[in-house]
Amino acid sequence: MNARWILAGTVTATVLAAVAGCGSAAVGSSEARSAAINAPVAAPAQAAGGSYSAAGSSTGGSSSGQSSAGSAGSGSSPTSPELSADSSDGDIVVGSPGADVARSVTASYTVPPGSFLPSFDTVIADAVALGGYVAGSDTSPNAQGRIVSGEVTLAVPTAQMASLLNSLPSDFTASSINFSSVDDTASIVDVNARLTSAQAHLTALQGLLAKATSLSDITTLEQQIEDVETSIDTDQGQLTTLNQAVTYATATIRLKERGAITVAVKVATGPAVSSGVSKGWNNALVIVTVALEVLVTAIPAVVLLAIGWAVWRLRRRRVAPTPHAEVTA
Repeated sequence: MNARWILAGTVTATVLAAVAGCGSAAVGSSEARSAAINAPVAAPAQAAGGSYSAAGSSTGGSSSGQSSAGSAGSGSSPTSPELSADSSDGDIVVGSPGADVARSVTASYTVPPGSFLPSFDTVIADAVALGGYVAGSDTSPNAQGRIVSGEVTLAVPTAQMASLLNSLPSDFTASSINFSSVDDTASIVDVNARLTSAQAHLTALQGLLAKATSLSDITTLEQQIEDVETSIDTDQGQLTTLNQAVTYATATIRLKERGAITVAVKVATGPAVSSGVSKGWNNALVIVTVALEVLVTAIPAVVLLAIGWAVWRLRRRRVAPTPHAEVTA
């Protein structure tokens, strides 16, 4: 009897242990599956040379540190088109800030010795080829009188500003490139609103003038119409200037030969001497002119004085007493 109870207890304990082991295995398998599902996707590993690989595929091309960090953190593409274009060929990318933004750039370059004039002509030719034109220029010579430094101010289509800088020869070494922008959106909107209001006012005044009958009303309306037309012309000129500044960017390109030393242009003494002689001659002419005017003015008075003196002498001779003859003894 005791043996049977001992055997039954052993079998029961074995069965319970087996059931408990199966349950713990199932729980462990469930936790493993949950961890696998919730685990984050690993960022693509960066291959040698800056390329990225993931799931057996790779994307070539260099990328900046900022791009790779952003890709690992957010899971986005490792490179953006603009950064890729900027880093692949070294071109300047300025972007498009808006339709009513005036852009300008001031860039300074050094060029090989003896190549200033050809480089200067190259910059102008590139700007003209892009639809621009020369707005002004200034150059400086060295001690031998050869031009070795200068700048040219160009007006180029705003969309071609970066193209102008990227088209410069490779032997140009940039020492500074400074961009600036002025948002003229508010000014353009304000001027357009004033023009619209002024045009409506002008139309109303012209309608009143067509119906006016009295002279005073006609005069008043014509004066008001003239004032409104003047305001419209002023606003239209301002709008044209703003549109010109937005349409064409100002690019000031400064060039200087490497190692060149410029000198200040001295003003020759010849023009100063000739200027003094010219002023003296003008003063002499003024004095002579004044003297002639005085003489011409005095001639009638002199003539009258001469006539009066002659008359006075003639009358004195007529009234002079006749001398008496002396009586002799």
